[in-house]
Amino acid sequence: MRYLLDADTISFFVRRHPTVLDRLKATPPELVAVSSITAMEIEFGLQRKPERRASVEPIVAALFEAVEVLPYGLAEARATAAVRAALERQGQPIGAYDVLVAGTALANGLIVVSGNVREYRRVAGLAAEDWREPEV
Repeated sequence: MRYLLDADTISFFVRRHPTVLDRLKATPPELVAVSSITAMEIEFGLQRKPERRASVEPIVAALFEAVEVLPYGLAEARATAAVRAALERQGQPIGAYDVLVAGTALANGLIVVSGNVREYRRVAGLAAEDWREPEV
């Protein structure tokens, strides 16, 4: 199993959430990825709050260096479009960044790790976990 970290999970990591830290330490880095979309979300947060850059950027940079940062390409775009269309047909739109992360996960066969699993579990064929919860 390979995992795709959502922006909120990275935020929990930066804030040293104990179970998120434990899960990341227990998971080999080659099994963890971050979408370039999520990297943009994190960078946007740092641009909005530059006073946090000095304390947050080294932590995030180390994480991004240790795991694969996946580009967003044609396969991801097609998967994203399919997810968005399916959910809109059901009258259940999904957030703009969440659908991009979901498409990336589906295109690459990854499990999304997010504190917002309810949003991701609406996506057919997509597995999602919340690493704030203890492992069962």
